[in-house]
Order: sequence, then structure tokens, then C-alpha cells
Amino acid sequence: MEKEIAVAVMLSLVTLELALYYAIKGSERVRNTLSRFKISAEPGAILIDIGRGVNPRSTNRLLRYALLAASTGSVVLSLYLFYSTVLSYVVDLLLSIVRSQPTPQSPLVPVIPGITLGFEILPPLLVSIGVGLVVHEFSHLVAAILNNIPVEGWGIGIFLIFPVAYVRVEETAFSKSSLMVKASVLGAGVLANLAVGLLSLVVLGTLTQPLLVGMLDGPHMVVVGIDPEMPAGRSGMKFPAILLEINGSRIQSLDELRNVLNKSLEGRVVFRVKTVPVEASVCGYYKESSRYEEYLVIREIEDVEKYGYRIGIVVAPESYVFSNTTPGYLLYTECQLRLLYIVNVSLAIVNSAPIIITDGGKLLTEIFRKLKAQKVDKVVQWVTITITVLTVFMGLWRSLSG
Repeated sequence: MEKEIAVAVMLSLVTLELALYYAIKGSERVRNTLSRFKISAEPGAILIDIGRGVNPRSTNRLLRYALLAASTGSVVLSLYLFYSTVLSYVVDLLLSIVRSQPTPQSPLVPVIPGITLGFEILPPLLVSIGVGLVVHEFSHLVAAILNNIPVEGWGIGIFLIFPVAYVRVEETAFSKSSLMVKASVLGAGVLANLAVGLLSLVVLGTLTQPLLVGMLDGPHMVVVGIDPEMPAGRSGMKFPAILLEINGSRIQSLDELRNVLNKSLEGRVVFRVKTVPVEASVCGYYKESSRYEEYLVIREIEDVEKYGYRIGIVVAPESYVFSNTTPGYLLYTECQLRLLYIVNVSLAIVNSAPIIITDGGKLLTEIFRKLKAQKVDKVVQWVTITITVLTVFMGLWRSLSG
């Protein structure tokens, strides 16, 4: 049901954005009214200008060289991570097809709330994306100013459901700049995202995680799913829950669970199952309750003939849950820092890829234009686009089919 709601909400929002775009494009009155509020629209996006022109500043040459080195190094590192990840996946995918094996999990899964991830993670995710995009574009602004390129304007907006930011530099001045200046400006966004991602990881490791270690309990066998047609489902068992005991035997591994369930397969068996309910807290983290629940799970001989020893529970072994005294703000902080790390590093890697609209694509075009090898540029970019689209499609397909 969540997936259907998510699709309906996103389609409604995209429809609204497209309607506003065509209203602005087709009506001068609407265009003039919104322009007074500095609002414009593109297909699927609503943009708001915040700042106008920013004049360039004369800076120390050493500072510009340091920015160039850091930006270029960041792009090279991110580009290596992109190709090593995507090409490795494509090779594994082709091998799985040839060998008739299950396809591997794609490393590029599009972010679609309610479909590829749960709604509980949406607030910190939107914050992380917003921070990543603002930092990315602000770094372009700073790099342009330091390299004597005028900035015509900057602002924020929304694309589909995600926050965005943008910077408009003076195209004439930028096109006349040297390749080193272009590399510095284009690579600054990748540099900033890597910096924010690594900073978030450091804070996560030094501050948040040590505080949370004492509040983690486990490892446990956590029931994450129940088949309503099988014995556990008929007993009314609820999930998610920590699986503690079956008939007085402590259950701490899959082998222990199988051993208990494999007893007395010849006739009717009653299992007394003891669990501790857990609730999905911030970002889907499990937080245990302070109460126990017991269920009588009856496995008939017909169940054995149909399902074998299984009683219809899906468990996640070696799972850790947070105690019921763990503060919600601490869980949110841990989740937010983790997402800031993941989102910013992902933005850096994707933006370094030579895909026409990305910073890496624009930089590659400038490099091959300098080398007078535009045909090579097109081949590299379209090959990269092809394998990227394939990888993203497989990630989405696995999410929908799962």
C-alpha cells in the first residue's frame, strides 16, 4: 500500500510542477506575477532566485593552485570509485546471465520514498540531500569568485520531491577561462561533497557511535516477517520482534531454530514461542520494548506435509536492537550523520562521472576539446551513460520485484 501512495503523491507533485511550468511558459501574466517573487520553473522543477550578481575577487595565486589541486584530486578519486563500482557490477551481471545465476544487487538504486526506501527515513534523507546540493553549488560559487569569474545569480528550488540548489556563472567569462580554471570551478563541488561526507563520518565515529554502543543489545534473532497461512501466522504472532525462546530453549542462531523445529515431525506439535516486541524507530532502527509476549504455535501434520519443519517466520539473524531507554534524538543524530556521509559521497561519485550534465561530463568535454578529440568525448560519455542507465534500471527492477 505504501508503494501505491508514494507513486500517487510523486505523480501529483510532478504534475503540479509541470502545470506551473506550462502556465509560466504560456501566460505572460503568470510569468510576470511569479517573477516578482523571483520564482521560475523548468520541467519538473520550481526554482527561486535568492542572490543576484556576485563580483569576482582577486586572490593569492597559491590559494588558487591549492584549490585546483584539491578539486582535481577529488574528481580523479571519485571517478575511480565510480568506474570500479559500476564496471565491476556490469561484469558480475553478465557472468550471472551467462551462468544462469541470480543477478547481483545493483550499487546504484534510485531514491524513491515508499518504493526503494521507507517513509521513516525521508526527513533526514531530504535534509542530507539539501545540505549536499547547497554545499555543492556554494563551492562552485566560491571557486568561480576566487578564479575571477563573475556569478550572475544563485538560488534554491525543488526537483520532483528533492531540494536543489543552483549557481549561474557568466558563461562568456567561463568559456574564455583556461582549462585549469574550469577544472577548479567544476571540481569544487565534488571536493566539497567529499569533505562534508568525510567530516560526517569522523563525527559519527568519534561522537555518536561511542554513545550508542552501550545502548545496543544483541545479537538477536529478529522476526521480520510472518506468513499468515502458516502456523505462526495462525497463532496471531506479531512482528518485528526478538525471538527469545521456543519451548524453553533459548534461540540465538539459525541452527538452534532449525534443531527445535525439526523435533517431532511425525505428528501434531505445539510450540510455546516467547518474543520481545520491537518497534521501528527513527530511520527504521529497531528499539526493543520492556514487555514479553508468548504465543502457542500449533503445527499440524498437514503443515509438515506442506511446509516441512517451517512454521512461517522470517528471521534476521545476528541483529542488534536499541534498548527502550535510548533517546530518540540520539538515534536521529546517528541516522542524520550516516545519511550525510552516504549522500555526499554518492553525490561526489555521481557528479564526477562523465555523463554530459554532470561536472565530470563538462570537464571531460573541456579536456577533449583542448585535445581536439570531440569524437572520443562522445564515445566515452555515451558508453558511461549506457552502463549507468543499465545499473540504475537493474537497481530499480530489483526493488520493485522484491
